[in-house]
Amino acid sequence: MFVYILKKEFLLVFRNLHAMGVLFIMPMAFILIMSLALKDTYANKLDKKLEVLLQLEVKNDQMTALQEILNDNDFFTVTLSEDKKEQKTLLYEKKYDFVINMPNSIFEKIIHKNEFKIEMFTKPDVDQQRLTLMKNLLQQSLTSIYMKSILEEKKMIDLQDSIDSHYVYKNKDFHIQPTSVQQSVPAWLVFSMFFILIPISNTFIEEKNLGTINRIKSINISFLPIILGKIVPYYLINQIQVVLMILVGMYIVPLLGGDSLVIEGNIPLIFIISSAISFAAISFAILISNISKSTEEATSIGGLSNIILAALGGVMVPKVVMPLFMQDVTSYSPMAWGLESFLEVFVLGGSLNDILPDLIKLIVLGIVLLFISYMLLKRKNS
Repeated sequence: MFVYILKKEFLLVFRNLHAMGVLFIMPMAFILIMSLALKDTYANKLDKKLEVLLQLEVKNDQMTALQEILNDNDFFTVTLSEDKKEQKTLLYEKKYDFVINMPNSIFEKIIHKNEFKIEMFTKPDVDQQRLTLMKNLLQQSLTSIYMKSILEEKKMIDLQDSIDSHYVYKNKDFHIQPTSVQQSVPAWLVFSMFFILIPISNTFIEEKNLGTINRIKSINISFLPIILGKIVPYYLINQIQVVLMILVGMYIVPLLGGDSLVIEGNIPLIFIISSAISFAAISFAILISNISKSTEEATSIGGLSNIILAALGGVMVPKVVMPLFMQDVTSYSPMAWGLESFLEVFVLGGSLNDILPDLIKLIVLGIVLLFISYMLLKRKNS
């Protein structure tokens, strides 16, 4: 009899193609958009350098040397000008990102320790990280010229060239450069897997309203196989989502100018993680379908819940940029458990032991939600 229940579920799935489309098109769009939008976040350069104008009283050799040092980077293009146009005009009409007003005889003032002010102007929408980067680069360049003037003929050592940064992975054979696509693919994959709620609620509530579940129950079948019959087809759909989203990250994102998703971790672990996430997501969807009276109500409750869980779980905003108290809150979101597990495998080269605590939490959550659904269904039809 369970075989016929599964056959019924697969027929219902194939009849609900619009909901299926949402499960695949939505995450694909999010992965493409977010991978491209956040590309420069993980890169040590910008596709388009920021334009910087140094406003001078008098152009001289020291200022030219300062310009050369400032231009030796992957973030800014620096131009010198003795034109004292209003900063508003330069920022909004001439399209400069920074306008820096350099005081006259600044190097003499630095050498003789006289007071001076460097005024930096920018638009309010420039993020704090780029503002800080510009300040640090300017300070470093001025210091370099100052030290050269003191040491005169002695050659300065470029300390930046003497400092190498290295990533330490949990697996010694694991070597992946962190990119935006390594974050966006698992994040939006987890989000999309929880949206399995839409097709499940559509079919489950329709069956309740049409009396299909009662008719199946009348032939002496327990509610447990009815509920379990919902898991198998939607579990398979979730796994198809996993494969397609990974392929999008590997082949479609690079075609649009983004970074390619590289997988060097234990591939079976990816499907172990996706199975645990799928079980929790389907159990959550069945519970929402049980407590809802209509598909609209289920979509509203489930959609809102998923968005909140995604926001708290580091899907919409990466956990690393959250304040500390928000990072603590993410530990209560099941989406965070799935996302952290994926990142362990995709980015850190983690093993089963590293993801086991989160897998256990996802499985226990799924069991609890299924048990509640079973009790509710049994109580309503007793």
